[in-house]
Amino acid sequence: MASRRGVNLTSDITRQLLRLLPIKSGYKKWLSVVVILVAVVGYVLFDSNTSDSNALPETGGHQTSGHQTGEHQKKINIPPAGVYKVSRVIDGDTIEIQDNFGVKYRIRLIGSNAPETAKPNAPAEPFAVQATNFTKTLIERNGNQARIAFDGDRVDKYDRILALVNINTPQGEICLNEILIKEGLARARLQYNYSDYSKERFRKAEQNAKNARRNIWRQQSRKR
Repeated sequence: MASRRGVNLTSDITRQLLRLLPIKSGYKKWLSVVVILVAVVGYVLFDSNTSDSNALPETGGHQTSGHQTGEHQKKINIPPAGVYKVSRVIDGDTIEIQDNFGVKYRIRLIGSNAPETAKPNAPAEPFAVQATNFTKTLIERNGNQARIAFDGDRVDKYDRILALVNINTPQGEICLNEILIKEGLARARLQYNYSDYSKERFRKAEQNAKNARRNIWRQQSRKR
């Protein structure tokens, strides 16, 4: 509506100016028509741009913010790779680390899925406590420290940071993600986005645990 009033106002101003300007009457009519046409074109363009700017993005009826693809994406504060103090072991495949400024980060072991200790309204899954204690023991023996490294996606759909967690032992550095799988205290998750090298190691570790019927695989063999 404001744009239409602008067109009318332009027409009125044009008529007033044409009365004052020393231009022959025949030319005045043509000049008037040109000015009004310019005003109409301006209205159409302005109205079109205004409609576009107020439209919601085509996202299935929901407005979204930030970059989103088929995979969940969100701005998460991710620490650089390196050695950190482990402030808490949440369960077998999830730990909390702390940097030198006291900032804490929840780290999920990529490619490794240990039994759950705290599902809502459900008891801990079989071998969940053993997996948690195994992770705690290895980390405590390393002075409550761990080295994190990244290998593929760095954040999952639950906003947890995904990483490889490495622990020093008397035999050398080991990958906690892999050793949990090899001990039959976690399952390999190979469908996610991380390196083929790690996937192959995790696949072999799981096959080793199955062949030896360790922990969760011992229970599965009994069910059969």
